[in-house]
Amino acid sequence: MYKYPVPAMRHCYFHFHRKIRFSLCLALFLIGLGIFCAAVCNCADSDTWIAQFLTEDQQTSPDAVHNSDSAIGQTSITDADTAFDAFLSKLFRQEASANLLNLHYTLENPSAYGITEYQASLGSYTSDSPKKAAAFAENILTTLLQFDSENLSSENQLTLDILNDHLTQAKAGADFYCYDEPLTPTTGLQSQIPILLAEYTFHNQQDISDYLELLTDIPRYFSQICAYEEEKAAAGRFMPSYTARTIVDQCHDFTSNPKQHYLVTTFNQKSAALTDLSKNEQLAYQEQNQAILEQEVFPAFNLLTDTLEKLSDRTINEAGLCHFPEGTKYYEYLVQDCTGSSDSIDSLKKRTANQRKEDLLLISQLLEQNPDLPAESENCAIAPQSPEEMLATLRDAISEEFPVFPECNVTVKYVNEAMEDYLSPAFYLTSPLDHLTENAIYINQKNGYEGLRLFTTLAHEGFPGHLYQNVYFHSVCDLPIRSLLSYPGYTEGWATFVELHSYTYSGLSADAARLCAANQAAILSLYATADIGIHYDGWTLDDTATFFSTYGFTDEEVLRDIFELIVGEPANYLKYYIGYLEFHDLQEDMKKQNPDTYTDSAFYEKVLEIGPAPFKILRAYVLGNR
Repeated sequence: MYKYPVPAMRHCYFHFHRKIRFSLCLALFLIGLGIFCAAVCNCADSDTWIAQFLTEDQQTSPDAVHNSDSAIGQTSITDADTAFDAFLSKLFRQEASANLLNLHYTLENPSAYGITEYQASLGSYTSDSPKKAAAFAENILTTLLQFDSENLSSENQLTLDILNDHLTQAKAGADFYCYDEPLTPTTGLQSQIPILLAEYTFHNQQDISDYLELLTDIPRYFSQICAYEEEKAAAGRFMPSYTARTIVDQCHDFTSNPKQHYLVTTFNQKSAALTDLSKNEQLAYQEQNQAILEQEVFPAFNLLTDTLEKLSDRTINEAGLCHFPEGTKYYEYLVQDCTGSSDSIDSLKKRTANQRKEDLLLISQLLEQNPDLPAESENCAIAPQSPEEMLATLRDAISEEFPVFPECNVTVKYVNEAMEDYLSPAFYLTSPLDHLTENAIYINQKNGYEGLRLFTTLAHEGFPGHLYQNVYFHSVCDLPIRSLLSYPGYTEGWATFVELHSYTYSGLSADAARLCAANQAAILSLYATADIGIHYDGWTLDDTATFFSTYGFTDEEVLRDIFELIVGEPANYLKYYIGYLEFHDLQEDMKKQNPDTYTDSAFYEKVLEIGPAPFKILRAYVLGNR
């Protein structure tokens, strides 16, 4: 069910904040000037990286789940819920154990879930993986037809609906040969695997053995990725040359300091912390890790570098997906997959533009009433706090509005300097299902986030964003299969939705909080519009520059960076902004449906308990149509 064999990393969206954010804020705050004056007058008068579920290893025997020893799907079983639960358990065991990195981040104690055998592998990645995934999905969908939704509990009905949707989406992905891209500038496997290896926990000696065996699988896996990229180039669908250069630079940086590499220091620290290992055993493992990195892992990254450098002159498209033969249809598929929205691209484009107008009008009205509001946000009292203090402030602040969730710990960590140029401003690593108490949030210090911007970023990643949503949902849902059903539109949309709300916890006045939230939403809408413009409407760099110049951007270097980032990460910004809009609209619809009884707390509790899902299903369950 997942595209890439890596566990969940929930990201903060990447902005060029240091270069353009403040120029945009200035543009939005200058009421009465230029286009903003015209827009206001017109209005007044009249938008983890996660482990692969349908891995190639399972796809080779798609009957494995269907013909299970628990007789799943047999009409002789009278207890529908018992049969369905058994089916889900077997499916989860099969998929969670498909690759070790996924299993380790999903479960701390796999044997408690009946998983005693697993492969120390990253899975497989080939051009025919989508077709094999589709065949597997078709088989499971056939089995699901044997379960009558009316005979299932409400929780199982919901899971059946979501599973049907997820598998149907997997089938749709089979139609696009060599369009998928595992190597992208900020969310590609080359930037995310190293972080996940650095965070790989050692609870016992078996974890160390598994980890070292996993390292030895990287050359095989990267060889498959290289072969896939060569096949993409032969099909005329290789990545833009500037994207290839960015990824090559990442790989060079990763291998630049082999003796003092962070995968050496983190391994040494974690192995030394295991008290059941003797000093000699610790030293032996540490030497083995160093040798594997130097002899196998770093050469695998060098192979990736050599392959991309060799293929970079075979790029035929340096712009959006729509310039490929089936690129427009693929983008439509990708947007639905990333956002969980069933709306057409044209509808999303209109909705994004309309919301931007509303936000700009609100900004102008607030500033007309109080021109000093921008100064208030710049002097926010939250600024001197450390990240840990900000998280504590947020956790206390949300207690009156959001459902109570289990006690948990969160550790703030910092991205290694070698990876700062390529990773998101911040990200949250999801905790294992059976150990929700320990969580980690990474901050990329190179982005220079501090004060109010850091505060809202931590709200996005922590409370009430990703960390809170993940821990709360898995504390109320006892179906582990749900952890393998990825809906980034829900998870990133929720984090963005509550990030904008978090301005109210920062000590700002109500109007200043509304101003900051509207400004941030307007910024995101520009990226969302540009994403659609570049990949669906065929915008060139000049077209993109013209669009942004309408809102005050003229820096050519920054505009080129924006264009190249969006080309390299199609639909990435939409999962944040469209996801946010879906939550925004659903909240408004719930208010209209229940004008006398609606509360924000009830809305939050409802959507959090349903959990990650496509928005058509979330909407149906929230509004009582299902």
